[in-house]
Amino acid sequence: MELKEKFEIWRDVFALQVDFLRELGTYKLNAAKSDLVAAVASNQLAVARMKAHIAQELQGALRRLHQMEGRTATKAKRLMSMARNAAYIQYGDDMTRSRMQMMWAAYKVFERMVPIDQLEQIMQQDLHPGARKGTQYVNKEEPSEHCHDIPDNIDNAHMLIGYIKRRHYLPLRGSQAHRHVMKVFAAIADVAASQLSKMQEAIEDMRNNTYQVWNPLIIAGLPDTMDVKKILYNGMKEL
Repeated sequence: MELKEKFEIWRDVFALQVDFLRELGTYKLNAAKSDLVAAVASNQLAVARMKAHIAQELQGALRRLHQMEGRTATKAKRLMSMARNAAYIQYGDDMTRSRMQMMWAAYKVFERMVPIDQLEQIMQQDLHPGARKGTQYVNKEEPSEHCHDIPDNIDNAHMLIGYIKRRHYLPLRGSQAHRHVMKVFAAIADVAASQLSKMQEAIEDMRNNTYQVWNPLIIAGLPDTMDVKKILYNGMKEL
């Protein structure tokens, strides 16, 4: 699969978010209602009040999910153009300065959506000595100036990305440095397929009533709204 196509899977991740939240909210709502009935039957009034409150919050959040659908659809469309821009990295130094800026802007968006545990895996990618040489790069801001060697304190591929971005460097196409940078971009892109698969499996488990609430699924890029938090909070703990 081409790098652009891998990044485009992020669109599918966002498109599935509303369905995932609706399934999760409904799953926990049904559990709360069941627990409420059981609590009332056993005269556990304090527990019953708590379950009733949880159910009420979930019902309200689920009713308002439609407000999120339009925003999510818009963002999913924008991700398609960002996927194209991020994939420009495959050309190495063979791109214009303006295209480089669009590429880094797109990379920043995708990087922010990656869960920290998966980002840490990228941070563990050591640098090949050859990728430290300034001759492996081109300064797109000042093409006539030579690039400095990568300093010793830049000790992994993730740090390399930040370093060359700040200095407007691009790796020479096909160089050792280019292969390093490409691996980071590919790792960021691959997270999308993993996230999509996990959400699809979780939805299937919820529909089969086998979803494990004690092992919560961390979803990348979810909107930071109160309703989303209510659904996630009530879906990430035993009721």
